[in-house]
Formats: sequence, C-alpha cells, structure tokens
Amino acid sequence: MNILVTNDDGIQSKGIALLIEAAREFGEVYVVAPSSQQSAVSQGLTIHEPLQIEQMDHLFADTTSYAISGKPADCIKVALEYLRFPIDMVFSGVNDGPNLGTDILYSGTVAAASEASIFNIPSVAFSTDFGCFSIVEDELRSTISYVFEHQLPTSGRIVNVNFPLNKYKRSKGYRLTTQGMRIFSAKFRHDEGKYWQEGDWVDVHNEKNTDVTAVTEGYISITPLGTDRTDRKLLDLWKERQKEPL
Repeated sequence: MNILVTNDDGIQSKGIALLIEAAREFGEVYVVAPSSQQSAVSQGLTIHEPLQIEQMDHLFADTTSYAISGKPADCIKVALEYLRFPIDMVFSGVNDGPNLGTDILYSGTVAAASEASIFNIPSVAFSTDFGCFSIVEDELRSTISYVFEHQLPTSGRIVNVNFPLNKYKRSKGYRLTTQGMRIFSAKFRHDEGKYWQEGDWVDVHNEKNTDVTAVTEGYISITPLGTDRTDRKLLDLWKERQKEPL
C-alpha cells in the first residue's frame, strides 16, 4: 500500500512525524505537506499566486518528502497531479487540536482528506486535543490497525479520528460516532492597528452518539464523513410541496 501523509500544521510539526513513523508499518510512505502553519484554511486552493515545491527528503529517513507553500488541499493535488505518486490511501494529521463537529468546516486536516475523497482515494484524518500527544504516541498504531481491521476506509469517503481530551492518560476504546456540534465564539483583540481573532467554543448539548461526547468521555471517536452536503430530507420535503395544489 502506498500511503500519502499530509497535514495542516506544517511539515515540521510533531503530529506529522508521529503519523509518518506509524504509517511506515502499513505501507510505503510519501509526504507532501505545507511548509508553514495552515490551520483553519478549510479546502482552499492556491490559484492566485505561484506554489513553491521543495524536496525535503532529509527530514524523514528513507521517505520521499516535499514541502509546498500552499494549503492542505494543494498538497493532495501536487502529490497526485504533479508528482504523480501512486497513492492508495491518504493519512492527514495528527492535528494539534480537535476536529470535532462543525470544526470540520474550517479544518485543513479534514480538508486534505476531503480533497483525497474527490479523487476517490480513501482517507483518514487524525486529530488530538491541543498539545496532547501522549495518547497518540501510545495508541496511534493500534488505532490505524483498528481502522484497517474493520475495513473502515472507503473510496470517496473520509474517516475522521479524534483522540480523547487531554485530561485522559489513555483512551477507553473506540466509539463509532456521528458529527456533533461545536460553535466557535470569536472575540477580536485590537493591537497596534491590527485585529486578532480569538475566542473559545460555546458549550453546546451533544447527543451520546456524537464525536464531541465520545472524546469528552475518554473514547477515540471515529466518524465517517462525505463531501456531499445535500440535505436529502429537506429536498424530499421541497419535492412534496411541489406536488401540493396551490
């Protein structure tokens, strides 16, 4: 199996080094990742300025590696359409920060996996709580094994994996989940003519089966995601209304 590893925290981040090392046990690893921090850029593409593509094989032993000046989605396109790597699977992460619920709308980590799904390549996005890599170090390999043993990766779909919150020293196991809800409440700090967006997440009730609840309760959350955002129930309702006499 040929595995492409990417992320949004940058090619020199701790999370991608852990993922590369773990991925080596499951196949041949290729790396294409941003040269700098690209968190919260979603699935943006670099089309109004040139990309810089630099080979970085010295970073990871015996691993073909490239850093690019673009975004996570650019990394997938460069790997598949420029470098022409024969990729069977994409791993994205391990992100320094959760990608739960509505976080996925902003996440560059999930966006890279989503871009892979457009190419009909199975993908897995990995994220952990901020600054919390102890569970990742202990359980990343077993989590990848679980994902493969249960045949979770599917062409055109994303497997979104989140490790438990940092108050836990180890996980309680795995929980297959739905996407929950996380709302980021922004605050703006003014500093020398510039405005910095900061804030925190609003406390929102989430059902037991959601990713947000799973990691809060100490489980590794695994959620299947797709790129089709059609609300089919609402579409069916619209169609039914069309049939009603005016």
